[in-house]
Amino acid sequence: MTREDVIRTIVERDIQNRALAAEAVLREAPDLHAAACENFGTWDTAVQYAGISRRRLKVEQEYSRDRVLLEVRRLCQRGYCLQAWHIQRHEHRLYQAGQRNFGGWRQTLRAAGIDVKRVHLGGKPRRLDKQAIIAALQNRHRDGLSLRWSRVCLEDRNLLTAARNAFHGWHRALEAAGLAFQTRRAATNKKWTKELVLQGIRQRQQEGKSLSHNQVRRDECPLLDAARRYFGGWPQALLAAGVKPQPQGRECRRETIHPDDEKPV
Repeated sequence: MTREDVIRTIVERDIQNRALAAEAVLREAPDLHAAACENFGTWDTAVQYAGISRRRLKVEQEYSRDRVLLEVRRLCQRGYCLQAWHIQRHEHRLYQAGQRNFGGWRQTLRAAGIDVKRVHLGGKPRRLDKQAIIAALQNRHRDGLSLRWSRVCLEDRNLLTAARNAFHGWHRALEAAGLAFQTRRAATNKKWTKELVLQGIRQRQQEGKSLSHNQVRRDECPLLDAARRYFGGWPQALLAAGVKPQPQGRECRRETIHPDDEKPV
């Protein structure tokens, strides 16, 4: 490729709203990245010659594929509306990053593990059938599906929202269904190993949940205890899982959105 070919291709990618971060271009168009480095020295220099602002590139670099999935899961677990029009209006950068990295918003939701068929939440229903909600919770338990708030949020937001509205909290809904004690006991009696501890940490990270000591103590005390037994402490377990320990304080506490839903189940 000549210098002109490189610039033209970069401009075309920009017009098509395709990713321009070096990592994404290396994955999608390695020949273009190689030609840009050969002609301009670095990829960033080639992008600047193509008239792409540093700010545009910086925003895209901040929203990598993993970052997009993490943010989507966090919004989901906060009960945030994930319909495309709402995200485009209120979380425009995230919406664009989803478009660039996954080809569309529905594809982004699927990549985050969210059931797109149950993501279009309407307003709060006027009448809530508590018995139907209890039956749905008991069916999940009977089918061996998780009753953890973060997991149900990804798989069936309609059920989670209806349960919280009807019983004024997820944990209260589980208690009404006679499942709170059973799910808590299952977590407590779990036979932990080093590998299961590492898996638990990585799963929390993938689901966008806080890895701070205080938050894990509220969410999954058995995981915290097992980490102490096998690794000598929570920070050591995080390092073993390849995760940078999170600082304690105000930043971690901001992620606590629904106090009633944070009781371990």
